[in-house]
Amino acid sequence: MWRCVRCRQGLIALCIGFGLAGLYPACMPMLAEAQSAGTVSSVAVQGNRRVESQTIRSYFHFAPGGQLDPAAIDAGLKALYATGLFQDIKLEQNGNRLLVLVVEAPVINRVAFEGNRHIKDEQLTGEVQSKPRGPLSRPALQSDVERIIDVYHRAGRYDVRAEPKIIELPNNRVDLVFEIVEGQKTAVREIRFAGNRAFGKSQLKNVIKTSESNLLSFLKSSDVYDPDRIEADRELLRRFYLSKGYADVQI
Repeated sequence: MWRCVRCRQGLIALCIGFGLAGLYPACMPMLAEAQSAGTVSSVAVQGNRRVESQTIRSYFHFAPGGQLDPAAIDAGLKALYATGLFQDIKLEQNGNRLLVLVVEAPVINRVAFEGNRHIKDEQLTGEVQSKPRGPLSRPALQSDVERIIDVYHRAGRYDVRAEPKIIELPNNRVDLVFEIVEGQKTAVREIRFAGNRAFGKSQLKNVIKTSESNLLSFLKSSDVYDPDRIEADRELLRRFYLSKGYADVQI
């Protein structure tokens, strides 16, 4: 009698990607069915066009006695999903034979960006993980969106939005386009100091790198809100006070 277990990529990726003990039980009902089928001695592969069958079989590690136990099947399934090469994987077991049915992830034909006026394509291309001729991976897409947003945050644009669009092509290929709405720059309107009795505001402003926005802001970027620069300013102020003998200063 054939036994079949189908594990969706999203749930497996969640368990693999985060590795949280609390999330792993969510995968257990699906994996338990495969474990109840016993050991196998051979693995066959179907559905693959680009990935070699031997490569897929290599993820299932047989014990020295030539048997593949349920734990090894579970590990092989997770390892295959972790490659990002497959959209879906189904396991069917009949006696001591395991059949691995795969649906390969589409191949990315090109990666493009639309709506980015203030950040060049070259900079965004260097940030994203998705590359031409590579597999389309849903977890990678999510990571790419986060990386694009982070680039804009560092440039002082905090209301940026980025959305990946997938254009299907023949032969299981796709074009990947990131549509970006850059939003407005977040500028520093005013810098205030509190608790500074020994040194005035103007003196402390000369210590830090962040500046206030004014009519000449188009010539500089120091008036853009940047959390990393704010942290560096805090350290500059701390060192300034230390150099003046304030050993217990807190910024």
